[in-house]
Amino acid sequence: MIPNNYLLFVQLVTILFITPGPQRILIITNSMNYGFPKSLWTGLGDVSANAIQMICATFGVYALIKPHPQILDTFKWIGGLYLIYLAIKFLGRKTSVTIDKTFNTRSAFDLFKDGFISALFSPGAIVFFVVMFPTFLDPNNNFIIHFTILMTTHVFLDFFFLTIYAGVSSRIAIFLKNYPNLISRLSGCALLFLAYRILSTKINL
Repeated sequence: MIPNNYLLFVQLVTILFITPGPQRILIITNSMNYGFPKSLWTGLGDVSANAIQMICATFGVYALIKPHPQILDTFKWIGGLYLIYLAIKFLGRKTSVTIDKTFNTRSAFDLFKDGFISALFSPGAIVFFVVMFPTFLDPNNNFIIHFTILMTTHVFLDFFFLTIYAGVSSRIAIFLKNYPNLISRLSGCALLFLAYRILSTKINL
């Protein structure tokens, strides 16, 4: 009942969620500007957009891989190379947080919209859900159940780490200011390792 390489999937998304990408920086900024409770609407917007992306991308790709399951191996290589590309970006990137002291001037819907739109049109998220996410699914074996498990895991872990980022936003902002390269470089190294794991893992169909 467990999807193919489920633990590898959990490791991969955990590294991506720990890394301070655009969605993490957005919720840190909104938490510091508008308070922790309000900033959670940004997190809800993010995971809502991701759920829509997962459903659209997975079932669109399913129509393609159902008659041609060998395409998943191609997706595995594209996804692995994309992780290497992300790792190289992280290794050379500095992370910064911009704080705008305009407290309590935006509604919960505005903050939800921030998270929703930034996630929905994120090129990285689109590539992940179209190319990498389907490689953890077998089109001929409990597809719907496995999809539900992976989507639930992704949404839960994403919102969990977004909540942590929002809850300790001031400390994270200070840390990122003092050590702008550390987290990005550690994440880059971890992504290189996961890329190796994915490219060396056989997809069982």
